[in-house]
Amino acid sequence: MPEYRVTFDRIGRRGGRDGSAAPEPIVRSFGGDQLADSIALYARPFIASRAFEVVVDMEKMNGFIVAGFHNAGSFTIEQLAVAQTPAKG
Repeated sequence: MPEYRVTFDRIGRRGGRDGSAAPEPIVRSFGGDQLADSIALYARPFIASRAFEVVVDMEKMNGFIVAGFHNAGSFTIEQLAVAQTPAKG
């Protein structure tokens, strides 16, 4: 299973929770929809809106967060490694 680092350009209207820089990167071992769900859980405390959507583009290795008609964040995705499964023997 691939491992990804998600680096946020910003989250929320001003960046971090208090208007500071975006939070530290997160690393998750999921792809596609599972990665989007993981990002949504992480981003929830930084988003003022209760309803938002995380959009992940695995081909471009980036994504964004939409709250209503507003851009609530953006991020890049970097594939770090593919976890090796132990050989049976």
